Parts: sequence; C-alpha cells; structure tokens
Amino acid sequence: MGKKFFLSAVALVALAGWLVWRRAVQPPIQSGACAGCNLLLVTIDTLRTDRVGAFGGPANLTPTLDRLAAGGLVLTRAYASAPLTLPSHTSILTAVSPPVHGVRTNGLFRLGPKLPTLATVLKNAGYRTGAFVGAFVLDARFGLTRGFDVYDDRHGEKHAGDPAEGAERRAEDVIKPALAWINSSISQPPATSNQQPAPSPWFTWIHFYDPHEPYRAPEPFASRHQPYDAEVAYTDATIGTLFDGLRSAGQLDRTLVVVASDHGESLGEHGERTHGVFVYDVTMRVPWIIAGPHVHHGVNEALVRLIDLAPTTLDLLGIDPPAEFEGRSVINGGERTAYVEAMDANLTRNWAPLSGIVNGHSKLIDLPIPEMYDLSADPREMTNVHARDPARARVLESLLRDTATAQAARASSSERTTLNADARQRLQALGYVAASAGAGPRVYTDADDPKMLIGPAEDLNRALIAFRAGSRDEAMSAVRSIIQAHPGFTTSYGVLASMQRDTGDLKGAIALLETVVRRDIADQSTMVVLAGYLQEAGALQPAADLLEAVVAAHPDYADALNSLGVVYSRLGRHDRARRSFRKVLELDPTSAAAYENLGVDAMGAGDLQSAAGDLSRALELDPALARAHNALAAVYMRQHREDDAVAHWRTALTLDPTLYDALYNIGVSLWDSGRRTDAHPYLERFVHEAPPQRYAADIAHVQKLIAR
Repeated sequence: MGKKFFLSAVALVALAGWLVWRRAVQPPIQSGACAGCNLLLVTIDTLRTDRVGAFGGPANLTPTLDRLAAGGLVLTRAYASAPLTLPSHTSILTAVSPPVHGVRTNGLFRLGPKLPTLATVLKNAGYRTGAFVGAFVLDARFGLTRGFDVYDDRHGEKHAGDPAEGAERRAEDVIKPALAWINSSISQPPATSNQQPAPSPWFTWIHFYDPHEPYRAPEPFASRHQPYDAEVAYTDATIGTLFDGLRSAGQLDRTLVVVASDHGESLGEHGERTHGVFVYDVTMRVPWIIAGPHVHHGVNEALVRLIDLAPTTLDLLGIDPPAEFEGRSVINGGERTAYVEAMDANLTRNWAPLSGIVNGHSKLIDLPIPEMYDLSADPREMTNVHARDPARARVLESLLRDTATAQAARASSSERTTLNADARQRLQALGYVAASAGAGPRVYTDADDPKMLIGPAEDLNRALIAFRAGSRDEAMSAVRSIIQAHPGFTTSYGVLASMQRDTGDLKGAIALLETVVRRDIADQSTMVVLAGYLQEAGALQPAADLLEAVVAAHPDYADALNSLGVVYSRLGRHDRARRSFRKVLELDPTSAAAYENLGVDAMGAGDLQSAAGDLSRALELDPALARAHNALAAVYMRQHREDDAVAHWRTALTLDPTLYDALYNIGVSLWDSGRRTDAHPYLERFVHEAPPQRYAADIAHVQKLIAR
C-alpha cells in the first residue's frame, strides 16, 4: 500500500512538472503571426526595469506599458549589451554585440556601412521606414540612418545658458512628426480609380530620451513624483498619447508593437550616480514587451538579449534574418548567454576596460579586481563570490574568452567620428565625456579598476559644479586633494588645468599638464589639450611638435589632426595644414570642423574663393557652427559683401553670444563702414563682456573708438 502511494505521489509530481513546463513554453505568439504587419519599435532611454509595473515596479507609474504588457509577451530577463545609448541602440538595430559592430561608446564612433540593420532588411522587404529620435546622442552623424527613408533627429535650437537645449527634445515633440509621417502612409486612391490601393507596411522607430539625466519632467508629473520617476511617468503618458493617435487613425490594428529600454539607471547604487561605468543589473537588465495582432499574454523568464530583438521581430513578421545577425529569435524559447561591456571609462578616461558574461543566474565581470555574482540569491549584486567559487569563475572566464574570440573573428569596422565644439558641448550637456583617451597602458592594475575610481570621479564632478557656481578656490583645492590621493587619475589633472586656465593662469595649466606628460601618465587627449594651451600661449612650434608625436602614435586621431592643422595654419605652413585637414576628411567625410578649418586656412592664405567654398560646405553639414559663420562673414567683408557679412555675424552671435571674436568683428566692421549707430551696441557689449585676460588689446582699441 505504501509503495503504491509512493508511486502515485511521483506520478502527481511528474504531471505537475509537465503542466508547468507546458505553461512556461507555450508560445503566446507564433513565428510569422504578424506577417505583413506594420512595425512600431519604441525605445525608452534609461528606463529601469523596477519602474515598470508589469516588471514588479510600483503601481500606476507606467499604466500604458502595463496595459500593453497585459495583452502581450513580457520578457523579464532581457539584457542590454552596453549601458550607453549609442552602443546599445546600435546593437538593437544590427543584432550584434559592440565588439562586432565596433561602436563602443557615445560620440566617438559611427556605425560602418557593412552590417545589415533591422531598417535595411525591412526596407528591402518593401516597408516604408522612418526614425524619430529624442536626443543628439543618436544624431544622424553616428550612422544609424541606413535603411530609413526618414531619420528625424531634430533636437531644437541651442540657447545661451542652457547647454542641454538642442541636445534633446521632449517625448511629446518626438511623437508629433512620427504620427504625421505614419499617417501619411495611408495611400490616396488614384483620381481615375474607385478602388484604394493597399498601402505599403511601415516600420517606425521612436526613441524617447526623457528618463535620462537631466530629469526635467513637465507638470503635473514633476509635482507628483521624484525627478527620475516623474520622467518615467511622463514618458509613459506620452506613449499613451501615441497609441491613441495611432488607434484613432486606424493604424494600430495591423501593427506589431515592440517596446524596450536601451539600458537602466543606477541612481547611486554601487556608487554610480547615473550609468555608463558598470554592468550591474540595475543598468543592464531592461524591460522588453511585444504586443500586437495574434499576440497573447505570456511571460518569458528566460535570459535573452537586446541583440535578439531584431531577429525576433523579423521572425514575427515572417521575414528571414540576415546571416550577419548574432542574435536569434526568442519565439522558440531557450536561454542565451549574454555578453555585456562598459567601455566608455576606458576610452575617455583610460580606466581599465570592463567586459562580462551572464550565464544562467551567474554573472562574471572581468576587471583587475574580478567580480562574480549569484543573481538568484543576490539580485542586487552586493556579494562578490569570485574568490569563494573559483571553479565556477573559471568556467565563466573561459566562456567569456571564447565569446570574445568569436566576436573578434566577426568584427566589422566602425568609423571614428570628429566632433565640432558645438557637438561636443551637446554630448557634454547630456552627461557624456566626448573626447577619447586612447588605448592607454596595456596592463591595468587595481588602481585602474572603475570600482576604485568611481568615488573620486563623483568628487571631481562635484568640484566642477562648485567651480561653475563660483566657488573657484574651494573647487580647485578639492581637485588637488583628489590628485594627491589618486595620482594616476589622469582626468583630474585635466580638470585642474582647465580651472587654472579659466582663472587666467594659463602658464600654470601648461606646467601642470607638462608634468603629467613627463610622468608618462598622459593619455592622448591630455596631450591634445596641452597642445591647445601651448598654441593659446603663442608657443606654436612646441604645440606642433607635441601634436606630431600624438599623430605618429595615433594616425587616425581626428582631434589631433585637426589641432595640428590649426597650428600649421597659424605658422603659415598652409600646405601642411591642408594635409592635416584632408586627412580628417578621409577619416570622416562629413566633418564640418575640418571644412571650417580648411576655410579659415584658405582665408589666411589669401584664397577667398576657396575659403568661401569650404566654409559654406561646413555650414551645409552643420548650420549651428557659430565660428564658421564668423569666418565666412570675414570672407564676405573682404569681398565687399557687407550685408552678407553682417547677417552671418548676427547668426554667429545668436548661436553663441559669448563668441567675442564675432562681437568684435561686427562692431568694428560696422564702425569702419560708417554705420556707427549700428556698431555701438556691439562694441559696448564687447568692452563689458569680453574676458580682459584674452582681449586686453582689443578692448583698449574699442574703448578708443567709442570715446571719440
């Protein structure tokens, strides 16, 4: 009797297990279920998984996403490839990891032309394709435009006093052009026909940037929630408006909707204020929802990756994915191994490079001080078990090595980008360092580990904020303390040098950076900054020598080539200057900065026709180049085109009211041409606003003019 009971119990347990298995793998959606559907891809920047109700977040913060999830497939363990906007979105669209597509951080790379993307595949399949992005970090210059009929990256105009203006736009301003474009896909019947032709399906990618710092949600959200949560709630409400607009236009019934975050936000966890340095789950694990026709509610708890998003989407649309895709559809289930990396601190600050692997519920992070976490027992990753479980660590280390080898064999070449001052300022306004530190040392020690440097980096940020707020002495003292405690933290030397320069101590700034170079801890960006200071001090030949050394070691470093060309131009060596600028254009044919520099050099050489052509080309590529407007105005003035010159000077000052060269030029030019009433306001502003340490002689000259 007892034996019979035992067998019955086993049978019941087995049956229960079979039922659970069937429920877990029963697909809420089938391959090809949405064939011929439109596709709406919504990516929400910096959205933490724990802020979405359907993923265990608070009730009523994301009602739109929660309703979408209630009728769709919810993927609860999805991992981003990188905790940064551009690399992560590049992985989403190309379905390959960052080492394969080559875009390793924001601002420094552009996707090359070889890899297919979700947009190119759908375009070839007959889809109309449109992209509408919310921030400069996904600007067209970074290469995600391929395959899109429309790539709307308009971020608004920059305004003095708010560097973030022109770098991002609110969600509501993203959906307006997106809805207009989608609704334009409804074909009109020909005048001679009573039958309306079937419109081509559309693919629309909409990117919302709002949950990203700075958190500035509009009312009533700002009053109801903490700053980050307010941005999340506002974005969710705007997505609701988007869905309402599509529904009222009859565009939602045949549309597959895919919503995902590109990465999360740390909010102080692990010592990181925002994101980009580490690969803990708080920034790497992201919400992912699939909904639409023939999609039933289901929860997929398997480990999946954002590189699986494009092949999954194509699977549902009944379109074969290209062989180049690394990811694969999640429709047929199965766990993945997720490669993760955070290379920004290595590329911009010369910290140790960071990569890792997630396998099952174990995560390995490869750093000088290695980390391993049991994610099931320790979801907040507070206990490093690397030393405690060496056998498991070795397995993961081997898996990471094998993954890196396979990725290296498939790597596609990305392209380095060159950024003008305005573009660099826009990225910095979004919180991103926009200069490459170069490869750095080959061997990294514990002192280079991001865990050891994140605290000093946050202290450095606070010192910068204090300096800009007017507490200059206290801020500089704080930076000196950071240098004393962390003498290998190169970034702190650059910050202190910039503070010295801004307080009029250019000589001290040069001496400090020369010390860094002599100690052999200077990265290439530090040497380019030093060369700029030397140039500013009039030491042109030493600046040229330093830049030549940088270019010899890094022949594709566009910033150094641009700076070298400027120095040679000032030395009157115009042939060498033009060679440097042309090399930049070989690396990046869309470099507005290189064309601007070519134009300034041509003007210095007396070739006004070439100068006008190059400067005009620079402004075609980037109309917001205030200095290019200033230079073109000077060319027009020499060509006796006074009205055109004045118009460009006024544009330059609208774009950058602190461009004192333009202020001086327009005032003096108007004065010399007899338009002294028009000139007087500009000259008065120049006298009162221009920094005396840089413009002492010009201020004295203007004072004599207006005193007459």
